[in-house]
Amino acid sequence: MKKTFFYIRILLSMALTMFFLWIAFRGADPVELQNTMLRLPAAWFFGLFVLQTFSHVLRAIRWKYLLYPVKKTVSLHGAFSSLMIGFMINGIIPRAGEIARSYVLAKKENIAASSVLSTVILERILDVISFASVLCIVVILNADSIVIWFPSFSGGAWILEVIGILLLLIFVLLFLKSSIIFLFVKKIAVLFPASSRKKIDGIMDSFLQGFQASSVWKNYGIIALLTCSIWSVYIVLLYLPMRMFSMEDLTLTSAATLQISSGLASAMPTPNGIGSYHSFITFTLMRVFHVAEASAGAYVIYTHAIGYLCTLLIGSAYLIKENIHFVDVVKAEQEE
Repeated sequence: MKKTFFYIRILLSMALTMFFLWIAFRGADPVELQNTMLRLPAAWFFGLFVLQTFSHVLRAIRWKYLLYPVKKTVSLHGAFSSLMIGFMINGIIPRAGEIARSYVLAKKENIAASSVLSTVILERILDVISFASVLCIVVILNADSIVIWFPSFSGGAWILEVIGILLLLIFVLLFLKSSIIFLFVKKIAVLFPASSRKKIDGIMDSFLQGFQASSVWKNYGIIALLTCSIWSVYIVLLYLPMRMFSMEDLTLTSAATLQISSGLASAMPTPNGIGSYHSFITFTLMRVFHVAEASAGAYVIYTHAIGYLCTLLIGSAYLIKENIHFVDVVKAEQEE
């Protein structure tokens, strides 16, 4: 049954990807897109590729701090290689990367995969907090660019600001008191059969161990600094290509608005945002910032290719180097 759902999920993801790609490029001129791309200097691509890799290094460093309660001696290389393998898997099978990198690091460091996975979930909470923070900043600085996504709020951008601030507070509280969730699940586990209750207790204990990172006060500052740095690099990665595509009137705030669109796109179950990223970013560039269709289309292809090739090439290299079989990683994901 799990395998059936797995393959259904893959088929639905492929269908959704094709739909979003059609939305993004249904009226584009392929020749004009190609000519726009060919005019770009290769040096820029290499530089942005390195910057993209640097953002993943920052993520790996932050993950080391989140893993501190699970195992203090996790190497940066181990965290980075597992992270890149997970991101590479995400580019093929949506949402499988989180399980994959937990499986890989647990195997390398000889620790419980469920404890590692709990830190990945904690990382996702941090990402949502960051997303809410960027949303608040963009709404304050450029509310009109966000309201277009929510027509029902037209004329009431302040409502979005309040929602963003409330979400920010909720998720900050969730990060600080995340263990409450798992303690609650342990309490209600008595309602389950004895055979299931033992398994649930074991999983919750492992998750609680991983989530202890949120109670290590001395790590708060460095985790917050790394989180801000990661998202700042993401915004710069969207801002710099604007100069290449003659979007001189767009600013860092505009790039932050695109980051909001990118965050919404990443919530879609498509492999590494293929299709959803293209359609969301193209919509924002054309409808919000009035960028020409050819420039918008070339921009999304270019920026997505940098991120996708970065994870695909580095992740595949580590998969081969670590002698990890792709099939084993997929099986681990299916068993969850």
